Amino acid sequence: MKNDELDENSITIRVVIADDEYKVCQLICQLIDWKALDMKLVGTASNGIEALKIIEEEKPDLALTDIRMPGYDGMELLRRARKINPDMEFIVISGYSHFEYAQAAIQCGVCDYILKPINRNLLNTTLQKVRQRCLEKRSLRIQVKQKAADVARLRKTFWNDMVLERSPKKIEEINQKYHYHFENGIFQSFMILADVQGDSGIDQIYENHVFELMPLKTLVYLQNYVQPFCLELETFCQNGKIYGIINYLPEKKEKIREEFKNFIHSLRLDLSAFEYLRFHLSTSNPFDTIEDLLKAYHQCERAMGQRLLTEEDSFFEKVPADAEYDEDTILKNFGQKIQQGLDLQRKDQIKDAVLELESVAVERGLNGCQIFVLAQKAYHLFLLTSIVFSDLHFKDREKLENEFNSKAFLCGSEKQLFLFLTESCQKDLEDACQWIDQEKIKPISQAKQYIREHYSEALNLDHVSSKVGFSPSYFSTMFRKETGKTFLEYLTDVRIEEAKKLLRESRITIELICNMVGSNDSKRFSKTFKRETGISPKEYRNLYS
Repeated sequence: MKNDELDENSITIRVVIADDEYKVCQLICQLIDWKALDMKLVGTASNGIEALKIIEEEKPDLALTDIRMPGYDGMELLRRARKINPDMEFIVISGYSHFEYAQAAIQCGVCDYILKPINRNLLNTTLQKVRQRCLEKRSLRIQVKQKAADVARLRKTFWNDMVLERSPKKIEEINQKYHYHFENGIFQSFMILADVQGDSGIDQIYENHVFELMPLKTLVYLQNYVQPFCLELETFCQNGKIYGIINYLPEKKEKIREEFKNFIHSLRLDLSAFEYLRFHLSTSNPFDTIEDLLKAYHQCERAMGQRLLTEEDSFFEKVPADAEYDEDTILKNFGQKIQQGLDLQRKDQIKDAVLELESVAVERGLNGCQIFVLAQKAYHLFLLTSIVFSDLHFKDREKLENEFNSKAFLCGSEKQLFLFLTESCQKDLEDACQWIDQEKIKPISQAKQYIREHYSEALNLDHVSSKVGFSPSYFSTMFRKETGKTFLEYLTDVRIEEAKKLLRESRITIELICNMVGSNDSKRFSKTFKRETGISPKEYRNLYS
């Protein structure tokens, strides 16, 4: 475990000892009953500079330190250490002549002091008290963190409840239920999305998790640029997209717009190493009431769809109007062509059906959001058609549709989206056809497995073909087609391989090995062995054993 990721739930107290006298350090180490106190020594130092370095690296809970040391004295060490960890406890070790320093240290927040020469009982009693203080502080930190985490989770649930239309409508009720601080003013929604440009492979990018950085970077830049001018700001990650809501005073409207531009510009620069990605921001219209946040969410989605119709990174503020078109008729025609392609198992007909769908979408002047929804519905119809009108076996259709929807938003243009639709449908068809082929050869795989498990027995073609439910003649034909060998040739190969293994790894007689691999005629098997390997079993043993 890294030192900056220490387990807050651990009851072990981490301790550092600092004293410029080596013998004093060693004495303290010997006097402390580490096991009984459940404490762990993480380092010793002979001066304040070394001690501070240990504190920075090891994050101890407690320091036992001398008052006077080279580098930083005990007081300076305390001040610097408290900047690293305000909850860190200190016990001062002081000589009688330096008692006034110990008193000053107590005033600075040192929890206790021990005079030299050190008394074992006093030292362990003092450590026991300090240990309890450390555990109480740790428990309080855990409670504070847990409460903050609970509030953060509760705030995140607001977005989902709002989208599902089950959240309260009034500001006061929302603030109380979800721990927000909304006020009367302007309410707006925004959306951030990255897509793939050019011919970069969507599947490869998706699997490489390059989008894991985006939520972290987004939050940083929103806090730097937009949040200072907001009454409230919260972000939500969903299926690789980042949504957000902001609440601000009307007079900040232009400033918010300006800072959104600065935000997306900085985000693009920071993530410019990902040359194949484009980063987009869309915002809804500003609304005067919080009840309109759901409408704002839908506006962001529609505005973001326009990225499919532009080649540049964009900041989308305008919500496009929807084109009028007969969606049912278009999808019905698509479904009929898809049905023909599935029935005939023709990938080219699948491609033609998608190309025609794309052409219709462009001719009708659909906006980006309409195009994206049309592609989603077309893939859903493709999967549905495979159930109703085809004997093809598709794998989990729900999983396929979820995968398509989660990857489709990475498409950076209308052409790329329809190409992805084509490739997805064709791949599903290809996988289904492969499954049919595998079903045909599955009995052959079962036969091969049976031969490998029963090679030592008296096997013949009739016996093995009956085990997999084929007639001997059909089995013989299929077996040779799939393996490139006759049944007898394959059985002989298996027996020879097993014989080789026994010759290499044991001192069993050659005659017994022949019996063990299913041959009752050792002379005949030896001839077969030599014919297949070029050497006799005896020569093979001498060569490889």
